[in-house]
Amino acid sequence: MIKKFSSLIPFVILSGLLLCDMQSLPSAEPVPVDLSQIAADVIINEDSKTYDSHPSAVMVPDGSTWVAWNAFKNSRDQILLRKIEANGTLGPIQTVSKQGAVHGHPTVVSMDGDTLWVVWSAKRPMGWTILAREYQAGIGQKVIIVSETEVDTIQPTATRIADDQLMIAWSGRQNGRFQIQGRVLKGKDWQKPFTISTDTVDAFRPAIAVDESANVWVVWDQYRYKRYNVVGRKVAPEIGPMETISPAERHGLQPTILSTKQGLFVAWLQKQDVIGGPGVISQWHTLHVAKRGPQGWKQIQDAEGNRVAAELTQGLMAQIEPKPVATSGYLGRRTAPMLLADGDDVWLLWERKSDHRGSTAKPRGDLVGRRIQQNILQPAAVLYQGKVDYHLAHPEQAIDNKFALLASNVFGGGRRVYHRLVGDLKKQTKFEQEQWAGWQPIELPIKREVTTRRTIQADGKTLKLFWADMHCHNNLSSDAEGEPDELNVYARDRAALDVVVFTNNDFYIVPLTQYEYELGNFFANAFTQEQKFLSLPGYEWTSRIPGVKTAKAADPGNWTHPYKNRSYPNHRSVVYPSDGGPVVRFIEVENDISQLNIAVQKTGGITLTQHPAFKPSGHPVEVGMELTSGWSNYIARVPKLFHGVLNRGGNLAFVACGDSHRRAPGLSGALTGIYAEELTAESILDALKKRRCFATNGAQFFVDTRANGALMGEEITAQDGTVNLSLQAIGTRPVVSATLIHNGKEIKTFKGTGTKEFSTELRLTGLPPGRHWFYWRIVQSKDAPVLPGNLMAAHGHLAWSTPHFVNVGLK
Repeated sequence: MIKKFSSLIPFVILSGLLLCDMQSLPSAEPVPVDLSQIAADVIINEDSKTYDSHPSAVMVPDGSTWVAWNAFKNSRDQILLRKIEANGTLGPIQTVSKQGAVHGHPTVVSMDGDTLWVVWSAKRPMGWTILAREYQAGIGQKVIIVSETEVDTIQPTATRIADDQLMIAWSGRQNGRFQIQGRVLKGKDWQKPFTISTDTVDAFRPAIAVDESANVWVVWDQYRYKRYNVVGRKVAPEIGPMETISPAERHGLQPTILSTKQGLFVAWLQKQDVIGGPGVISQWHTLHVAKRGPQGWKQIQDAEGNRVAAELTQGLMAQIEPKPVATSGYLGRRTAPMLLADGDDVWLLWERKSDHRGSTAKPRGDLVGRRIQQNILQPAAVLYQGKVDYHLAHPEQAIDNKFALLASNVFGGGRRVYHRLVGDLKKQTKFEQEQWAGWQPIELPIKREVTTRRTIQADGKTLKLFWADMHCHNNLSSDAEGEPDELNVYARDRAALDVVVFTNNDFYIVPLTQYEYELGNFFANAFTQEQKFLSLPGYEWTSRIPGVKTAKAADPGNWTHPYKNRSYPNHRSVVYPSDGGPVVRFIEVENDISQLNIAVQKTGGITLTQHPAFKPSGHPVEVGMELTSGWSNYIARVPKLFHGVLNRGGNLAFVACGDSHRRAPGLSGALTGIYAEELTAESILDALKKRRCFATNGAQFFVDTRANGALMGEEITAQDGTVNLSLQAIGTRPVVSATLIHNGKEIKTFKGTGTKEFSTELRLTGLPPGRHWFYWRIVQSKDAPVLPGNLMAAHGHLAWSTPHFVNVGLK
């Protein structure tokens, strides 16, 4: 039962914490909406010309629904608002946000009478801020800046805590630390902001609820001792102690909270690192629910004592046994728990991909629920099918088995159409899901795979070997998973990377919004600590170009599923310096890569090719080719593609990047070793431009190759046609062989000695005039087979040096 409150809550700030003097507040009845009498399916944005996402909905007592959402077009975000009458009649679409191009993820809250508030985050010239706008009888008032301007603030949530009081909470970054902060609107007066979490850990994703005793609670997840945990505390009428909700030994994040007459419930996502097959590393996702009682928080179990409320395997992680079966992306929220009150019961709801092997471009999802009855988890059932991106409307409460929700269908060209629906808890279909076998828990990092920092001498300088994964994804990509903060610390603490770049797709089925792009870069800068860890801003230019000569590059059929004109990927990893750069979406510049190259060059950034198909641009910013990734060993599949670029005069480095869509940056079976003077953005980018790097399929090999004393990647002259080539390698396992490739042909293979260390030299004489290139392929023991999908073993067996470029008889 959702409560309303009428008394005032005066707030006072003391030592950065919230204190309050609250009278006992009377309870109230649930919102009296007969859901059986309202329109069961209303399309909210059928004629939209924008890409719409991240909706929030609230139902009011007269049966109408207010929906706010993020709308994106032409590099600009807006927050929109629309009213749906009980009979399904649609009101006009109103623009909530007024200034700026970066707005995201609104929350809409109903107050007393006909007053609404819409709360969202935006990037302004002074930084990230929380904005709010009041609507009285459907008329928008002035936009209010809620957060303090000296703090970067993101991830807002908002709840009515009394009839005339609104509380907003967010994650704010100040002095290098993310903290949960809040602010209360009392009547017409905004109280001072206050801090809720401690200043010793990074805290994210708050949620707010008011319990039956009128206590205001805030829960969130925080990163401490290299683990995420869900915690919470009472913040009114007085500050309570911090309470741990999720198990300390597991990663717990993305909490949601619900207050009912049975008590206070919190659900969260729990993650366990796992390994399977030939060394594939992934994550096992489960959902859990806890209830607060007199003795604190206790996890809800089923009749057999199992605390796992849901195993999120189908459509999220690959099957590894008896044979590997990959899954693709999904354009919904397949890891987000939802809670729904239902009389004396509570439901845990979640979303899953209907078909484990279903198409990313044509997504179809199930809304699954599990009743909690008398504090016991009941069997799961499917409650709705055929749509994606399910959201519960507020208040999250079923009346006579009916509940209000939002869900969408995705169409070609980047359109997402939302429906306001009425679900029925009695209309259930059987829940079926296979058991996933073969995955075993593992603690990361795997110490035997993490090597000590090595150095070399080149050009009179000491160069250090740094490890990078420069093609990663998080949930800002349309089809990938993992929070941006979570995967940055994963790359740093569990993959032992020095450099990571999250390159979310500028347009893949749907666009990367301006908010998503800017938020990703914000997290990159937030987690960068020069000399310790670099997270560089960037994105993925996700172009497809026609294979039919008469077709135009700007034809949308090239990139709209099903693809036309025999189009093929011409993607690039765009890597910017720490100051960042623009997102030049290929669909906004007529698929013209020259415009990308010009923009990247102005910033001092670089680009890298991707995948086993691309057309080199020949521009200086294009410094490397991705030889292998978490999807496949590209150079083994199509050596002529890579060798052809070199044969045509391309001086490009060899890199390897995970392209991880499954939450494992740095552990997806592809790494780039970079020789740089120091761990700064300037030094790393300079090294890549000078091609001082090499590729591996995941292992931290040491590889040092020279041609007449010059380091790999350098262009040298050998007028007499003589070149002395040397290799020094140290594997993480015994080196089996090393093969020298000259102008695309294998000219000599050297056998290993059964140890990790290997070195050899070869003198070539009489090279004919012209341009020559040489590189080494080194093999260590324990082959890593190519598996379907994004499933390469984390620590493979191959390394490739960047070519030496040798000119004989040429100026």
